[in-house]
Amino acid sequence: MQNFRFTQLLMLLILGAATLDAQAIPAFARQEGVKCSSCHNAWPQLNAKGRSYKENGYRFSGDLDEPRKLGDLLEDSPPLAALLVARPYDKKKSGDPKNRSFHEFELFAGGAFNDNWSGYAELEAEDETDFAPEVALGAVNYRLTNALNFSMGWAPYLWTDGYGLLGDRFKMTRGHAAVVNSAFGGADGGSGLRASRQVASLYGRPFKQLFYNVGYSGVAKDAEGEDASNLHARLAFDLTPNLMFGGFVVDGKNSGANQNFTRTGVDFQADVLGARFQGAYIEGKDDVAGGGEASNTTYSLQAMYLFTANSAPTWAPVVRLDSSETNDGNDKTTELTLNLTRYFSQNIKGFIEYWKELDTPGGGDANDRITAQISLAF
Repeated sequence: MQNFRFTQLLMLLILGAATLDAQAIPAFARQEGVKCSSCHNAWPQLNAKGRSYKENGYRFSGDLDEPRKLGDLLEDSPPLAALLVARPYDKKKSGDPKNRSFHEFELFAGGAFNDNWSGYAELEAEDETDFAPEVALGAVNYRLTNALNFSMGWAPYLWTDGYGLLGDRFKMTRGHAAVVNSAFGGADGGSGLRASRQVASLYGRPFKQLFYNVGYSGVAKDAEGEDASNLHARLAFDLTPNLMFGGFVVDGKNSGANQNFTRTGVDFQADVLGARFQGAYIEGKDDVAGGGEASNTTYSLQAMYLFTANSAPTWAPVVRLDSSETNDGNDKTTELTLNLTRYFSQNIKGFIEYWKELDTPGGGDANDRITAQISLAF
C-alpha cells in the first residue's frame, strides 16, 4: 500500500507541471523586474549574475551609480517573500513512518535600502521544532566599493559567499552536504559550517576573478557571541567565468568547553554546458575532553544537470556522494543522494529524493530514506 501511495505521489509530481502556470516571483525578482532565472541557473543555485547581485548588496552592477532610497524600495514592492514547503511523503528505513504533509514555512525580508546599506533576514518555522518560529538568519551589510564590504550578522561563517556547495542556503536536496553538516570533533558547539553564529566580516572582489571573505565570530548557535574568538578567511578564484577553485580556514576556540578547533578546506565549482560540478574537502581538528586532539575529514562531490525550455529550468537531476569521519577518523560514514527536481514554474518546484548510507561506523545496518517534497516561493 505504501508503494502504491508513493507511485501516486511520483505521478502527481511529474504531471503537475501541465496544470501549473507561472506564479508571482519572490521579492528580489519583483523589485528588479526580472525573472528568477536571471540570477539562478536552478533555484536556489546562483549563476555569476546572481553572485554579483548578492555581493553588491542586492543590486545589479549596472545600478550601482543610481541613487537608491528606502522609500523607493517600499513604494516599488515590499521587500518581503515567503517559502512554503510540503513534504507529503518521507519514509526512512529506521524509525516509525511520519506524516509530514506540511514541513516548513519561511519568511524573508531584504534588499538595498540606500546607496550603501542593505540587509537580509529570515524567519522560519518547521515541523522538527513544532513550528516554533525562530530567526534562522539575519545580516546588515555596508558596501563601500566592489573590493570592500562589511557584514554583521547572525549567520554562517561563509554567509557572504555566493558559490553553492559551502553555502547551505543553496542546497538542491533534502539532505545537507557533509562538508557543511559535519561537526567533526564537536568543539564548535557541536555544529557544522552551516550553523548560524554572531559574525562580522569583510568581503568583496579586489578584481573580477577573486572573491575574499575574512571575519571574526563566536561559537555556533551562541546568540550572545560570548567570548568570541573565531577567525576565518576565504578565497575563491575564477580561473574562467565557469570554473572556480577556492579554499578557506577557520581557527577558533569554544571558551565554554576550553577547546580549540580548526577547519581547513578546499573546494571547486565548474559549469560545463548544462551541468554543474561541485566538490569540497575539509579537515577538522578539535581539542577533546581530557586532553589530546582529534582529526577528522569530510568531503562532498555533487553533480547536477539542468534541462531547460524557453530559457526556463524544467528538470534537474542531482547526484551527491558524501563522506565524513568522527572519533579521530576511526568512524566513517559514506552517503549517496539521488535527487530529481521538477520546476513547475520559476518559483514552484518539487522533487523525489533517495538517500542511502553506503558505509557506516563498525559496519552497522545501513539506513536509507525516500522523500517527496514541494516548495513554493512567492
